[in-house]
Amino acid sequence: MSEKNSQESVFVRFSVLQRFLHIIVMVGFTGLAVTGFSLKFSDQWWAGGFVWLIGGAGHLAYLHRFFAVITYGCVMVHILWLVYYKLVLKGSLTGPQSLFPRVKDIQDLFGHMRYFFGKGRLPSFNRFTYWEKFDYLAIFLGMNTMGFTGLILWAPEFFSRLIPGYFINLAQVLHLYEAILAVALKFVVHLISAHLRPEVFPIEKSIFNGKTTREKILREHPGEWETIMTTHEES
Repeated sequence: MSEKNSQESVFVRFSVLQRFLHIIVMVGFTGLAVTGFSLKFSDQWWAGGFVWLIGGAGHLAYLHRFFAVITYGCVMVHILWLVYYKLVLKGSLTGPQSLFPRVKDIQDLFGHMRYFFGKGRLPSFNRFTYWEKFDYLAIFLGMNTMGFTGLILWAPEFFSRLIPGYFINLAQVLHLYEAILAVALKFVVHLISAHLRPEVFPIEKSIFNGKTTREKILREHPGEWETIMTTHEES
């Protein structure tokens, strides 16, 4: 393939804003996990050593809140972008290339199961597969749960004037178990499905450089390629 054809086969998969937010969330989420679990399990030797290294529980709590602010700040930026995309750019949040679920995702799920057992063809996935959408929504909803309960735990005296006291305890329980689920999802499910697949091992580069290729789209997201060709023909 000539250099010109090679350049023409490269497409933008993630924008600069999306890549920037991903890096910030990646750093913030990791910081939240390390500091949060160190505070919760401070009686364990590994957590105690980390608390000592940071300079005490007070400094660790400050770092945890710092990471919380920058991480949830990315969530707010993302929400504002969705509003801008819908109201100003007149984009579709429910179209075939959207991250939001559609009926086809359920069909793809069952079609994928049939494919695993040799009972059918591989579904023609669009820009985002059903498991990528699940990953996105799980984190998006989980971040809001973590943010709300974390805010209550940040200022329990203030919130105890507005809500019954047992809600403070409930927030503490929800915050912990949501954190466990989020860490399991991001550091196990997400890493395996996004980066440790044989097709992209050891890392999926597109979320960092924003680029993908025609061959990769045809192999992993043929439905997206059909949309690209349709849009090209219409223009």
